[in-house]
Amino acid sequence: MNAPALPRMQRSSGESRVVFAVRDGATRLTDLYQRDPCRVLFPDPEPGEPPQAVLVTTSGGVTGGDVLKMAIEVGPGGEAMVATQAAEKIYRASKSSDPCTMDIAVTVGEGAILDWFPQETIVFQGAHLKRRTVAEVAAGGSLLACEMVVLGRAASGERFTGGLLLDAWSVRRAGKLVWTDTLRVEGETPTGAGFGAANALATVIGVWDEPQTRFENARALLEFADRVRAGVTLVNGVLVARLLGEATAVRAATTRFLGDFRGKRLPRVWHI
Repeated sequence: MNAPALPRMQRSSGESRVVFAVRDGATRLTDLYQRDPCRVLFPDPEPGEPPQAVLVTTSGGVTGGDVLKMAIEVGPGGEAMVATQAAEKIYRASKSSDPCTMDIAVTVGEGAILDWFPQETIVFQGAHLKRRTVAEVAAGGSLLACEMVVLGRAASGERFTGGLLLDAWSVRRAGKLVWTDTLRVEGETPTGAGFGAANALATVIGVWDEPQTRFENARALLEFADRVRAGVTLVNGVLVARLLGEATAVRAATTRFLGDFRGKRLPRVWHI
């Protein structure tokens, strides 16, 4: 006699799209779409800062079978900053569920500037996450982005010993693929990949027409990174910095590095 099939849980399918463009001489919101559990907030920017958008997952976290899609676009000549309201939690998946998937599309127009600063993603023990971020940066456009992953709930002493993280990034410059990278962690943290005892990894990505000076500045700043291992390189004109270590130290070092590198604080949501 066949065992009864396990019931499939109801899952979330959320989407958001936020588009900024220059209108009447200033960068303004020109398109917005949001479907639960994805929401977009628009806090007042700090003096001298461009318009801001803050992405929110109202469900409080993501679990197996959930599908989230987010699109961020800044039109030619515009400037904007986009962040997330808090750390994204990826909960333990049930045995019968598919992995949760997140697709993030970033588009930066000619001469436009985008800072994309999501807070850390915490991947719980037993979670299954497949995430893909694709950035299209036109000639003359500039992108500074960061992404931090924490494996296990570090604050409660949880280690990530089972589950899946498949995290892919690609950058296209003027229509040409210039950088791609995929991190796969399945079960124990891969010591052979250089993680050692680290449970958190932050990646900072920068795209500019003239990256060399910024690369040298980033390298000088990372020399003073405290309690983390850090390095930076240039690949086809794309700046890629990595910070590896314990979760609290990686967040502190990343926050400090980005603030010093930009010459201004990160969005207020990072400091709440």
